[in-house]
Amino acid sequence: MKCNRLLAWLLIAAVFLSVFSTNLTVSYASIGPQQTYSDAASISQWAKASIDRASELGFVQGSNGKFNPKSSVTRAEFAKMLVSVLNIPMVSKPAGYTDVASNQWYYPYINAVSQVGYMSGYNQKFEPNASITREQMAATIVRALGLKPIQTASLIADADNVSAWAKADVTTILASQIMLGDNNRFNPQGTVTREMAAVVAMRTFDYGKPNETDPETPVVSPIHTKVKTQVKETAAFLQSSVTNPVIASVGGEWTVFGLARSGIKMPDAYYAKYYANVEKKLKEVDGKLHNVKYTEYDRVILALTAIGKGVDDVAGYNLREPLADYETLIKQGINGPIFALIALDSKNYEIPTVAKVKTQTTRELLIDFILNREISGGGWALGEKPAAADPDITSMAIQAFAPYYATNAKVKAAVDRGIAWLSKAQQADGGYVSGGSANSESTSQVIVALTALGIDPHTDARFVKNGHSAVDALLSYAANNKDKGGFYHVKSGGVDNGGAKPGDVDLMATDQAFYALVAYDRFLNGQTRLYDMTDVKA
Repeated sequence: MKCNRLLAWLLIAAVFLSVFSTNLTVSYASIGPQQTYSDAASISQWAKASIDRASELGFVQGSNGKFNPKSSVTRAEFAKMLVSVLNIPMVSKPAGYTDVASNQWYYPYINAVSQVGYMSGYNQKFEPNASITREQMAATIVRALGLKPIQTASLIADADNVSAWAKADVTTILASQIMLGDNNRFNPQGTVTREMAAVVAMRTFDYGKPNETDPETPVVSPIHTKVKTQVKETAAFLQSSVTNPVIASVGGEWTVFGLARSGIKMPDAYYAKYYANVEKKLKEVDGKLHNVKYTEYDRVILALTAIGKGVDDVAGYNLREPLADYETLIKQGINGPIFALIALDSKNYEIPTVAKVKTQTTRELLIDFILNREISGGGWALGEKPAAADPDITSMAIQAFAPYYATNAKVKAAVDRGIAWLSKAQQADGGYVSGGSANSESTSQVIVALTALGIDPHTDARFVKNGHSAVDALLSYAANNKDKGGFYHVKSGGVDNGGAKPGDVDLMATDQAFYALVAYDRFLNGQTRLYDMTDVKA
């Protein structure tokens, strides 16, 4: 698959740069690394590097020693490029354009691109010899490369000048940085010149191409780069803030879990220290972490699984056994079944059979408990009869249901209703409100839930409000001062609802933001979801 993908990008660049003459019969062999053009002085400074590189690679040649950088590219030439790049089959059925005659060289190519829907005309005319516009090129590249729609705040001052049919594609092409504007303007109806096309072609060539210094690492999108940078900064913050991880909801499992799932290299001693603290605590309490809060066991199971440790014999105790006691497990309310499922499914753990319990836990019982707590209209919240859904609990329920979404019809229907509710509950800045306060943790849980279902929380239109995605919202809580790497629970000036004061970095918020960004990073990398740890080796 990697070879095929690389070949595709090579073809894109090669053909993109070779279709600028009507007959399209150039010979690349005639241009070598030392080739210079007699009109090089007329090439714009911003295009020189791309044109030089394309020439060195043998992708482009001039005419009579000239590059003709300001000459335009026609729609017919662009159609032939698409046919070559995508190997679109020629069709005998005419596209029906009144200005495309069967005896013209471009006839079969225009028929082909029209048949697959990559390019089209207007009022039965294709205008083959017209120069292709920047917005037309943007729309065609997006369709041809299968770029996912990206919705962000307006990146250009002349956004209102973009044709309605091209707005989404222009936004996507700008966000992917394959095409850029000039002086904060895109000039959507402007024509595409040969030097513009050369620059765009090389960006297209590099987009998705393996990194030259690390062939296994693909070039990533701007938002992915931003997330990766934040993950590294927050990992460093957590490592310096939690130097002695213990069994605790703050300063314990979630830090260990997030660091382990991030893939960031940690000293072996760090995880060894945590494991020693777990063993010490279990011995002190004779294996009983809590009488009712069985999420204590769930957290430890998740952390140990993430670092490749077994959970059946930790200081002589089987951490799965308490989860077999259904009646005690549900005393914690909906959190009990949610996190029991998450922990058990993290590595397909079986539920031990324990004779002394009143009701033996089964996955079916846990699923039914959560289903029965769904609120009318979709979503979940704490308590037996809550008045309204809550984004945190709704997201956590969806996280627990992720492994069953494709196989359990009742689960799928409930999750779909929950997703619809989360979309409606999203605020104008892309974030979420819980307990009367806009906070980072709610957004973190939404991101984990969406990525667990294969939904992109940054580009899916359901989770972008006014150009702001859930990922944008979470990143806006990141501290950039002396606590760089940390996250606020509530931003400065926000409503205090417990936890750190507005504008102060909060360790619980940081833990959750960290593993949410890790979940998104894993999603973009094509790795298993955050809580699916079948990829972890013991």
